[in-house]
Amino acid sequence: MTQQVSKVEQFKEEASRAGAKLQELVGLQDIAPFIVNLARQYGVNRVVISSSPLAELAGLQHRLEKEGVTVTVVTATDSEATQQRLRQACAEADIGISEATTAISETGTLVIAGDDGSSRFVAVLPRFHIILVDCQNIVATMEEAIAKIKSVGSSPAKCVPTYVTYITGRNTTADIPGAILARAQGPAEEHILLLDHQGMR
Repeated sequence: MTQQVSKVEQFKEEASRAGAKLQELVGLQDIAPFIVNLARQYGVNRVVISSSPLAELAGLQHRLEKEGVTVTVVTATDSEATQQRLRQACAEADIGISEATTAISETGTLVIAGDDGSSRFVAVLPRFHIILVDCQNIVATMEEAIAKIKSVGSSPAKCVPTYVTYITGRNTTADIPGAILARAQGPAEEHILLLDHQGMR
């Protein structure tokens, strides 16, 4: 692969090779229509959304609820009882929606960092998983990805994320203690929505 090939192009090639379905979107305004259409196509009734600035800016919860879809927004929690309820909601969901902290071009790997295990439930337990990726957050190597994750906790008000999930192609539920293994090999489909950073302004 020549040096002229961008990180984004390499990521697209490697992620597709691993079995993910990619869609390039111009900006925020395209997120909700694409996901609503996908929900209609699959007859979706329940969606779980991991805490995501892009999803919030796109008004995704509101748009899905207007379609009659039950939406659960999954946020970090220290309560075991709440985590159990969130785990159950994710296992029963048709679609889980996440936002990638970063993505690795050389392997097509998606990286989700969080403060508890709830973000992992959203990524692996529903029937289908959709992940939003800001193209500006795509890095070349695993080393760069680790550095980016550590930088999240570089300010005094933030800590380095405790949980980091790596997804390459279809993921599995094997590393989640107590998970309900309705789909032992994880979601049937992994959809990656690539967002042009310029289009999000």
